Amino acid sequence: MVRATWMFLFFISFIFAGCGQSGNRNGDRNGNNGNNRNNNDFQELERLGRLSMEVLPDSPTNQYAVDKAAAIFGQRLFFTKDMSSTGRVACATCHDPEHGFSEPRSLAQGVHSRVGSRHSPTLWNVAFSEFYFWDGRADSLWSQALQAIEGFAEMDFSRLEVVYFIANQHAAEYESIFGPLPNLADLPRSGKPGDESWERLSSQQKDNVQRIFANVGKALEAYQRQLVCSNTRFDRFVRGEINLTNDEREGASEFLESGCDQCHSGPTLSNQRFHNIGIDHPGTPDRGRINGVTALVNDIFNGTGDYSDDVAAGFSRLNRISSEVNQLGSFKTPTLRGVGQRSHFGHLGNLVTLREMIDHYDDGPRNRDFVGQLDPLLDDSDVQGEADIEAFLRTFDCPPLPDSLMGVPPPFIQ
Repeated sequence: MVRATWMFLFFISFIFAGCGQSGNRNGDRNGNNGNNRNNNDFQELERLGRLSMEVLPDSPTNQYAVDKAAAIFGQRLFFTKDMSSTGRVACATCHDPEHGFSEPRSLAQGVHSRVGSRHSPTLWNVAFSEFYFWDGRADSLWSQALQAIEGFAEMDFSRLEVVYFIANQHAAEYESIFGPLPNLADLPRSGKPGDESWERLSSQQKDNVQRIFANVGKALEAYQRQLVCSNTRFDRFVRGEINLTNDEREGASEFLESGCDQCHSGPTLSNQRFHNIGIDHPGTPDRGRINGVTALVNDIFNGTGDYSDDVAAGFSRLNRISSEVNQLGSFKTPTLRGVGQRSHFGHLGNLVTLREMIDHYDDGPRNRDFVGQLDPLLDDSDVQGEADIEAFLRTFDCPPLPDSLMGVPPPFIQ
């Protein structure tokens, strides 16, 4: 670790020794000496470069998060289309591996070509998140998956249908991981809370169904935790293996001077917090995080509920919400890893080039019609060197995952 840190510091100092060689780049915009700027860039990039992608954080509410058999089962479920009401939509439909585990359209499109209200975010490094969906209405990766399965504009498959799907097609594999399936006699073929068929069930029947449903989510999480983007050109640079081009190193400097790292830093180049960046909302405004918090607290699958494997950890995570401010119209900061490999940006996916997304942070947000209050971090935003910043962001392009993670795994053998 000491050697790696020393090499990183050496390469940062070497690269930024070349910055500020022309025009106004000899100093900052306030006329300060260029050496001070380089020293500041050196310190900031040192922090930016402290990436620990090799060590995934724990998922305490899911005891199967690191179970290899659960991960294989989850991968099978991720790519199946049989867990949707039409048999034509899978998790991989909206989170397409060929498009950075996102999708090549602005808004998600589910069963019956129903169009959702938001863009499908990438799943790269999703294990590092604390809250899920753009509004953070789920506090675990496993509970997020359950909402997508039952979502009307997504897979529209009820929890009772999931139970029968598991029992009829994957009983042996499920039981090898989670134990025996309960007696499913007398259960209706479909139903979820709010449906008459569901409300007629006994408390025990509901619990049996929801336990299986939760385990499906936990298997899906075990697979998705493996979608790690770490060996990028930036990571190789941090390790002292390569240098950056002139444009990339100028972009790194502009990235820091423009304040981008106030939100985009840490292992995923995201602070995992929620900000209002002033994106237009055609029609009914999207209230974002403020509605997400309400949904999260009322979700029986949150980390404090009966299906959590560590309720104390669940309460600890939920307690962090109390420190949030400006929730109205705020959305989660997306990761910048793999950002150059995606085609749509923002929670509406209405920014369709990386340059357009960068430009939005300049003067764009200040004169738009959006709900809530613009994040103070954007009050004085003045992005310059957009082309160089784009070049720098493309150093976070993700290398291919192993083929073994990119499709349906081999059949289960007892």
